[in-house]
Amino acid sequence: MDDADALAPRGGRARSACDLCRHKKIRCDGEKPACENCHFAGVVCTFTFTGQPRKTIREQLSEAKARVRELEEFIAARDLSLSSSPLRDELQSHVSSSPCPPLSLSSAPSHPQDSSVFDTALEIFQQHLEWSWPGVAHSPQRSSFYATIYRQTGTILDMSGFWARVSDSYKSQYPATQPKTTSPKWPSYQLVQQCLNYYSANGLYAVFPIIDVAAAQAIITDHVSGRADARPLAEKACLFALTAFVTKLHHHQPMFADTDSDGYVQAVLTLVPKLMLEPNDVRKLEAFLIIALHIAPAGKPEQSQLFLSMAIRILYHLGAHRKSPLIPNDESHTHLRAMFWLCYTMDKEMSIRSCLPPLLQDVDCDLNFPPTYVESFDLQFLPTTPSTPHLLLPTDIRVAMLKSKVYHGLYSCQAQKFPEARRLEHIRQLDQELSDLKASFPVGFRPDSYSPGGTERSHSPVNVHNLGLRGINIHLEYYYCLRKLHEASFTGSLSMPLPSSLELYYQASRSTLLYYLRASGLVDRFSFWIHAQFILSSILSLFWCLIDVPTASTFSRDLRILQDTKDLFASFQGNMNGHTHTSDEQFFPPAYIMHEFLELLISLARQVLARTKDG
Repeated sequence: MDDADALAPRGGRARSACDLCRHKKIRCDGEKPACENCHFAGVVCTFTFTGQPRKTIREQLSEAKARVRELEEFIAARDLSLSSSPLRDELQSHVSSSPCPPLSLSSAPSHPQDSSVFDTALEIFQQHLEWSWPGVAHSPQRSSFYATIYRQTGTILDMSGFWARVSDSYKSQYPATQPKTTSPKWPSYQLVQQCLNYYSANGLYAVFPIIDVAAAQAIITDHVSGRADARPLAEKACLFALTAFVTKLHHHQPMFADTDSDGYVQAVLTLVPKLMLEPNDVRKLEAFLIIALHIAPAGKPEQSQLFLSMAIRILYHLGAHRKSPLIPNDESHTHLRAMFWLCYTMDKEMSIRSCLPPLLQDVDCDLNFPPTYVESFDLQFLPTTPSTPHLLLPTDIRVAMLKSKVYHGLYSCQAQKFPEARRLEHIRQLDQELSDLKASFPVGFRPDSYSPGGTERSHSPVNVHNLGLRGINIHLEYYYCLRKLHEASFTGSLSMPLPSSLELYYQASRSTLLYYLRASGLVDRFSFWIHAQFILSSILSLFWCLIDVPTASTFSRDLRILQDTKDLFASFQGNMNGHTHTSDEQFFPPAYIMHEFLELLISLARQVLARTKDG
């Protein structure tokens, strides 16, 4: 057989038809110089090459073997490099004291990024800003806001240009910061035990009821003694998640100085795919809830809400939304109800901030306060150590319930269809409920309302250590509810905003910023994103007041509030978290962006004032 025969197609058929036969989709005999069809048609018979000739089975098998050898060599080289790396050595050192095998370094899932990197901080800031503008995207209120700026200043608010200028300015002043590299790391059982002891001894369950201490201690004992073979993965996940949470929340404690909370939570996240396939139980619920709490302060509410949604589905499955347990005399139900209320407060906070439906619907839940809940605001703002177990939660349950009413009565899809009279009635009723809630605060801790003629400079500073960060958060949430409540008078279907609601809306914004300025020690890296939306929405509200009525008697004072707020964020370069920094220390990127954004708004407000005087 010659070479031509070897290359000839099998079966007696042409490998490809000529152009005419291909076009007409008829059989071609492949004869040369012209096939039968082209001969009778009297046209030139042409063949156009359309692709590679088909390879034989032997050729395909040979290529597959070569590819397999190539991949085997690549894997061998990769394993060699990892086995000699310091990180792999560190992971191997934890095998004896860690309950899980060493992690694959390429298996770590995504985790909230470090906002000390400018591009990451800018992305998170833009997201928070989107939730803080008046109205929602493409709404009449948002359009009115932009139109007011153009009408009063003669310029268009170009946010794309602003982001580019801020980015160029920051990167020209400060060298690029490499993103923090976080690798999965298992905590030792000794550290897990220390965190559990610290959590129990300091009464953290009262604010964060995220783990059953007695059950967790039994799990640790079983694992250390080697009696935990074939136990659910959720038991390990909840312990490691607790370790990550405690070491992050109390990183200032000397015993946690050398810990890696981000590494621990990365390790827990690698367990999530398998964890989701396990049956729902209390330990699985604890793991997802702790992860949601750990991620929330990083400025990525979507990721936190994702884990919260998984926790809530387990809550429903276990019957934690009901006062009575599914199984009579279930000893874990008290703990389940405490976790239900923690999920409830988190869910309502996320709902009112995003104006999206909550995951927990009030009509589906028993909303009776738990027996151990501290209803007295005296104990909430000035906590003591009572002789009996108590429950405080990160915020007051009544505030969370009010948030739910504000959303369902004013911002839900159903509420948007209510007649104007009914919406006005809801605003009045909810305003009265909020006033009653304020009246129940201790006399010395009631939120101040700063009227246009007030003398807010006479108020003494708020000391975090005297009041507690939790008490300060309740004040900021109160102001936010007040503002969202009266914002509904001009972001809904009402024909004209109520003058009284509009003034209360602006007063709530002033009060938020002034309280934030007075709260000494409140501004730090950890709490920045927790309070960012409170601050941004108040800044934008007050800015709208400035440009809409530049002749108002409050203009100079309101402009001073924005200037003082800008100066507060400028302090992030010099003194932060109690440590003194050198002058060339990098500006904390989120604070830098906030500082420049305030500078933009202040300059626009001054333009409006100048145009008013010239006019």
